Amino acid sequence: MDLKEAGAWLETPTADRIPILGNCSIGRSARSCVMLDSQKVSRRHAVINVQNVGEFWLIDLGSSNGTFLNKRRVHQPIRLCHLDQISVGDSVFAFKQPEEISNELRTTMAEQTIRESANIPVWLLVADIENFTPLSRSLVSEKLATLVGGWVSTCKEIIEEHQGLINKYLGDGFLAYWQEDERDAENVAATLGALQQVQARQKPRFRIAVHFGNVAVGGMESMGEESLLGTEVNFVFRMEKLAGSLGIASLLSRVTREKLGGRVTATGVGCHEVKGFDGNYEFSSCDAGGPSPRSS
Repeated sequence: MDLKEAGAWLETPTADRIPILGNCSIGRSARSCVMLDSQKVSRRHAVINVQNVGEFWLIDLGSSNGTFLNKRRVHQPIRLCHLDQISVGDSVFAFKQPEEISNELRTTMAEQTIRESANIPVWLLVADIENFTPLSRSLVSEKLATLVGGWVSTCKEIIEEHQGLINKYLGDGFLAYWQEDERDAENVAATLGALQQVQARQKPRFRIAVHFGNVAVGGMESMGEESLLGTEVNFVFRMEKLAGSLGIASLLSRVTREKLGGRVTATGVGCHEVKGFDGNYEFSSCDAGGPSPRSS
């Protein structure tokens, strides 16, 4: 496959093609990549995000009337396949990605990116809904879609308001990041505070893990993709699993706590093993309640 020709698009019933690059928003807002002028469509209705080297994921943003994939309401971020049918309000689109990207190609591109790209310092934040499987079984379709979509939309708005970006959507969570600049610590601290207010509502219950490190940035330029790759990305995902085993809602790595300083209230939770990594690592929990003049 010629990578320069790789791509995907939405196709209308009249065969018009709408290319999908990077993060493709769908809604009634004039700022949407795909603007739909209908009262059945929310202003920020849904988004299609390209990630993991050429994967396209459909995410409903808590829309009033729902987003439908192959006539079934979308409950959580879901990966798209060639010829899938997407319905938003009265509009129906066919998702087209005729060139399949093999797992071998994804691995090759990831390895090439890590080998050739200059690592850049990045703040990484993973959020994940707790006990999603039993939660999904306990709610009817519309309530589950509204709960998860509303949560994703709220978190996305908070992160973007504080100059961050969601890089990857998961089935029940996401990975966000900030490239280091002079105000990054303040933005990450403010994001943590706002997300902890959302956590306090417990609708739904979710965990946060925050780490800082150097990552490689890769993906498929022809698709407008920017993927984060490398050891530090793997580490923050392992942190989120550790947070679950420790029963901690917001977990910070040692470097994160040091860089945030007194901008957050943090409590040490000792040293722990991290699956897939050698040795023990020091972590802290981040408590709701705002900044403290000193951490304990």
